[in-house]
Amino acid sequence: MSRARNITVRGLLAERHLGLKLVGEGDLDRRVRGAHSVEIEGAGKWLRQDWLMLTTGLRFVGLPDAERQQRTLVEELVQRRAAALLFGVGVHFQDVPPALRRAAEAAGLNLLAVDPSVPFLQVEQYVYEAELSLDAHLLRQRLRIQEDLLEALSADQPIKALVHRIGALTHGSAILYEESGRVVESTGQGPTMLIWSAVRAGSSHGGRHGFTVGRWHVAARPVALRGVGYWIAIASRREQVVDELGQPILDATQKLLGAMRGLRALTTAQSVTEAAEILRTIRAGMTPDTAARIRDRLRPFRFERDRTMRAFVAVPKAGTAPPRGDGPAPVLPDPRDVLLETAQTCGLPLVLETDEAGGFSGLAGDRVVLDHWLREAARTHHVGLSEPFEDLHLARARTRDAERALRVALRRRHARAGEGLAGRTDQPGSVLRFEDVDLATWLLASRDEAAVAAKAHQQLDRLLAHDDLVDTVVAYLGCGLDVRAAAERLYLHPNTVRYRLRKSEELLGSPMNSPAVITNLFLALHDRVDAAWETG
Repeated sequence: MSRARNITVRGLLAERHLGLKLVGEGDLDRRVRGAHSVEIEGAGKWLRQDWLMLTTGLRFVGLPDAERQQRTLVEELVQRRAAALLFGVGVHFQDVPPALRRAAEAAGLNLLAVDPSVPFLQVEQYVYEAELSLDAHLLRQRLRIQEDLLEALSADQPIKALVHRIGALTHGSAILYEESGRVVESTGQGPTMLIWSAVRAGSSHGGRHGFTVGRWHVAARPVALRGVGYWIAIASRREQVVDELGQPILDATQKLLGAMRGLRALTTAQSVTEAAEILRTIRAGMTPDTAARIRDRLRPFRFERDRTMRAFVAVPKAGTAPPRGDGPAPVLPDPRDVLLETAQTCGLPLVLETDEAGGFSGLAGDRVVLDHWLREAARTHHVGLSEPFEDLHLARARTRDAERALRVALRRRHARAGEGLAGRTDQPGSVLRFEDVDLATWLLASRDEAAVAAKAHQQLDRLLAHDDLVDTVVAYLGCGLDVRAAAERLYLHPNTVRYRLRKSEELLGSPMNSPAVITNLFLALHDRVDAAWETG
């Protein structure tokens, strides 16, 4: 037998050599998965769902309560969700017993008569061979799916290629979600957010599920890449496509994502080495010829000509630096490996060089997905970024800008230490772009912090000896020279603030409203003013 299709009750009736006649009609499109002859009580326990039961009625012969036993048999088959009852006539009964016929019709159970010339073995063998043929068809189908999806491994962006191939196979949509619900990659016209809502709503019911969203039939499954959780969902407006291809595609996808993880692990070291060499060349200075070659070398990292990028520098938060020396390997993956994986998954152009202290630096494309990558980086690091730029000759200067932005972020963090925030490891790290640094902060970041502090003490030592006066001046500057606002911040009467400001003027030897005095005070107390403003 060469057919490879689902066998239904209707299909069995069409096979004339089986000698079947419809006696009681239920759902004729019920799938048939097996067949078994049973002539004893308790028939249900010998059958599985979607199976046929064949009987000659031997168990009913001579029973005074035969009609009740026939109704009981129908109830058992309905409870077992049998596909149909096949009754062999001309053996013990010349026709199907009327009570059995009435019970089957009332229960909606398919009831078929089997011609006396057809042995039950012929029906059973037909069903079994059909199932074997279907299994062979499904095996060939799975092999074709795997072969088609395997080609995604050789693509420049394998995740994107894989998702698009899945969409093509289903003639519908395929979506890869992060556990947060962010769409990593998708194809087709399916309602991605509605599908995600349904996925999350049903996630407590197990790893694999199928459901409908409007006219879309969906199958979804959780997967993992380097310890990061994702969901893959396929959707089609044709229910049969999801029923027949959904699980084979999801099975193949899960295995291929595991293979991608392994292949990526093999190439990560080579990519990191190449990225570090590119960055060292850029920072050493480039000729026009060198810049052209670096552009070509950046192309595999997704950098495109005439698209802006940013330099970045990062240091680990307290408690997140990797262990050093010959100690045991960390149980959790290196956060920098997770960041490389995140960039790869979301398609962010990135070259990154790590250091022994757990930090990193490099270049990233100035894309929308950069914000997502920075949120991930802030879990474990403080990050400073330069302004966007295109010309690679500016990379050295922009890296220095990123370093300044990082220093400003760390100084602000340090200034807020008194508020109990800076030292908490559960707080995200600081992320600061250079264009968000004001002029005074930029000037201070360009100088050594100790040198700035020494100069401030030289100029303002008499004032700095009085903490209450310093607190008042900080509040006054932070509130835009507004006495009443400063008094509210300090929980003081405005006259008390005015008195302290006059005392400060006496110590400084200059009026508080002098532009030079305000400038010097603001620069000297800048970090404290900034921290007070952010935490107030």
